[in-house]
Amino acid sequence: MRIVFLVNRDIESNFILNLLLPELHRHTVGIFLSERVGASSGVRARMLGQLAFVEQDLFGELVFPLIELTSPGCERYAGFGELSRRFGIPLQVLSTVKDPAALQQLHDMRADLFVSIRFGLILDANVLGIPRCGILNLHSGLLPQYRGVLATFRALLNGDDEIGCTLHWIDSPGIDRGAVIDKARRPVVKDRSLFWHILSLYPLGADLILSAIRRLEDGTPVVGEPQDATAGAYYSFPSDDDLMRFTAQGWRLFDRGDIWEVLEPYGCKPGATLKR
Repeated sequence: MRIVFLVNRDIESNFILNLLLPELHRHTVGIFLSERVGASSGVRARMLGQLAFVEQDLFGELVFPLIELTSPGCERYAGFGELSRRFGIPLQVLSTVKDPAALQQLHDMRADLFVSIRFGLILDANVLGIPRCGILNLHSGLLPQYRGVLATFRALLNGDDEIGCTLHWIDSPGIDRGAVIDKARRPVVKDRSLFWHILSLYPLGADLILSAIRRLEDGTPVVGEPQDATAGAYYSFPSDDDLMRFTAQGWRLFDRGDIWEVLEPYGCKPGATLKR
């Protein structure tokens, strides 16, 4: 199969690609990157800028270039550019899917399947019909309860005992509305941060994606169950008040230990010296 990943330039997307790509050696793969999810950071609550720094700038601007220069080898996880070279996969950036040139880029991949993970652009009707098999989306929240952005934040804020991710078809331009293929859940861990909880969903999501791809490869229909359009809610970015209530409940957006845990598969350990 010819599979194209539509992902965002952040640690979550990179982390799951490191899990997925070694399992897809039989397929022809391409990657398109968006640069952000949602509206400009200027309209978001201030604390979210700190989380965005960890998810995007810390890894994209500091960690990935550093490990590529100082820690050669294929045993560790790799940044986007290094993944592209390691697996011989074309990597392109999309800032829009509205103009003819961008649509032509997508058509030129001749994809059987698009897989969207945290992609920052809304896929409209001009994109939906491009891949032969359709478009899968991994949503880091349980649908239909939590549509929109930062679903894990909402689940923690609401006192849920478990969080989860949902694999669904994008079969209309509506956000997080498509037919649900499968879900995966894990328990909430009260002494871990939001960042840790979000990252903990992506190994589960990788398994959902690989299962769906194997079924499509075998010719088995991957049928989704339509969502109840009246159930759940759509959530935008948290407000300052939402974030104050979140921290008042004892939650943290991220912490040092959780970041080091994510760094470890990339070859970084506390106190370690990277070698040339």
